[in-house]
Amino acid sequence: MSEPQDEPQKGKRRRSLATRQDIIDATIACFIDIGYFRTTTTEIARKAGVTRGAVQHYFPTTEHVLKASVDYLVDAWIEAFYDSVENSSTGKDSIDFAVDNLWAFVNDPLYIAWKELVAAARTDEALREIIEPAAGRYEQVRRDMGNEAYGAFRDAAQEKFSLNRDALRFLLEGMSSSVLTYEKDQRIEAQLKRAKRILHAEWEQEAADQKIPVTHD
Repeated sequence: MSEPQDEPQKGKRRRSLATRQDIIDATIACFIDIGYFRTTTTEIARKAGVTRGAVQHYFPTTEHVLKASVDYLVDAWIEAFYDSVENSSTGKDSIDFAVDNLWAFVNDPLYIAWKELVAAARTDEALREIIEPAAGRYEQVRRDMGNEAYGAFRDAAQEKFSLNRDALRFLLEGMSSSVLTYEKDQRIEAQLKRAKRILHAEWEQEAADQKIPVTHD
């Protein structure tokens, strides 16, 4: 007899969770569209289609909405990374896949929002204290997943694997942030191909040294 009475409460909770997520989505959209320093409770409320009071109901302070938004970013990245590895095409060259996958990631709107936060954190200590633990959590998960997904490379030479992984990351993150004034697409494509050639050469040399059959699947 109690179930019908519970339905209104369940519906209310679903609406509450949806509103909370709308506010987080709106906060991230503000980071992308107008930047961190122009993101205010008023702007978030307008973007989310709710009142300022509603924003403050779910997130009493700016720190609360910032932390929730950063946590959501990291959770979304982790989920996307799992999905990309699990759904990668069978037989696709794993080095080429790693380069293409990371390039897509650093051009995703969520990463653009993250870059905005990182830039702002240079002069905002409170923000820096929020994003540093989140970044550490993401780094750990991504490192563990990378070790699992590319075990053949890791097992051959952990130090080289780590160096190449970081070199690729720093290269592509820098490329995504660069302002290119001419032949942008051609220059980017040339660098992506170059990164693939270098990583292939590194792996082939390592495989030869360690007498490991060369495979990239």
